[in-house]
Amino acid sequence: MAKSILIVYSTGGGNTRNSAEAIAEGVKQAGGDLKGVKNVTEISVDELAKYDCLLIGEPTWGDGEHYDDYLPFDAAIKEKLVAGKKLAGKQCAAFAGCDRAYSIFGNAVDMIEDRLMECGAEIMQQGIKVELEHNEHSLAFCKKWGHDFVKRVNGEMPKQPYIPRMTHDDADRVKGIDPASRKKGAAGAPAAAGAVKAAVTNAKQPGTVRAKPEAKATMLPYRATVAPARTFEKKFAPNELARRRFVQAGTYGGIALISAAVAAYFFPGGWQVGFSRNGPYFSIGSKNVLFEPPTEFKIGTVDEYQVGKVDVRWQTRFRVWVVREANKLYVGLLVCTHLGCTPDWKEAENKFKCPCHGSGYYQDGVNFEGPAPRPMEHCDVRIDPADGQIVVNKGKTYRSDKGEWSQGGSSGAYIAL
Repeated sequence: MAKSILIVYSTGGGNTRNSAEAIAEGVKQAGGDLKGVKNVTEISVDELAKYDCLLIGEPTWGDGEHYDDYLPFDAAIKEKLVAGKKLAGKQCAAFAGCDRAYSIFGNAVDMIEDRLMECGAEIMQQGIKVELEHNEHSLAFCKKWGHDFVKRVNGEMPKQPYIPRMTHDDADRVKGIDPASRKKGAAGAPAAAGAVKAAVTNAKQPGTVRAKPEAKATMLPYRATVAPARTFEKKFAPNELARRRFVQAGTYGGIALISAAVAAYFFPGGWQVGFSRNGPYFSIGSKNVLFEPPTEFKIGTVDEYQVGKVDVRWQTRFRVWVVREANKLYVGLLVCTHLGCTPDWKEAENKFKCPCHGSGYYQDGVNFEGPAPRPMEHCDVRIDPADGQIVVNKGKTYRSDKGEWSQGGSSGAYIAL
């Protein structure tokens, strides 16, 4: 009987979801019994024990941390599955998105593997780390990885050994760089044809990357490098570390000065520069007026809005959207509940999409993908009896997760029609 396989992932901009979908193709091509490809926000950790095999992935956040929406998922695994090793007998592997700019490359794979082993699971093959955006090579790699996983759990291919962190030279070879050129001061020089002697898919012994006789210098481009798990932790020489810290200090200091200047100008007690009859002057603390956009404004009459259409004409000016349904009208506040960016309405996809980290919302503002922790809020609305216009008050909002969207009628979270 074929072993059941579940793929679970979290994603920000969609790259890790693309990895999961490519892996799913490979699983199906190998004849695997794929039961689903699910976002961590759509599944309870209690369900993991129902399947024979688990493939789990997420982006690496910052310097080797779990991604936002994966954090509660990992915490639940630790709480419910570690004690008693409730994933004993399960065959697993991990995948991740990552960025070589950080000192720990793709640490999400390592953390996922460690947690799975704490639960008693068996790691069947090396995890994969896709750097930044996918291209055709990295998608093909993910597809083959899923295919090979099925072969390993079916006993048609051997289980891969547990691979420790790679050396700096090994990671250079994965990028297609000759390590010798870096040591000679030509850091980043591409390897000459035939000089790269490592093949990522041919690791035979722990800590080594062996070459095929036919290996060529056709490594993947930097923006789509695929590397085995347990990649190096980058180490800097003392002089290089000092230089990096100096640059960082200058950058942060500049940001602090600019932030202070902006805050001083826009908030009461700011600074002023100008000329008077007595000459130029500079003063601090003399600005006592704070100008802000109005929280209450009018957006026309109900008849100006089409039934069933998401209207974003006020997005730029007031940062709201309007929806008129057959029996009500409501106004939503266009603020992503993840980090406060402004989602855009995608008419062809029938959803709001946050351009910052990929959160997705239905037309009523309910979140369904990405790191957003809850729905967007609805604004207080009412009809002005004097002119029949809709009055929106952004200073008072209603949250779906608190059951407040039902508070409406003549005014409130919606206007009854």
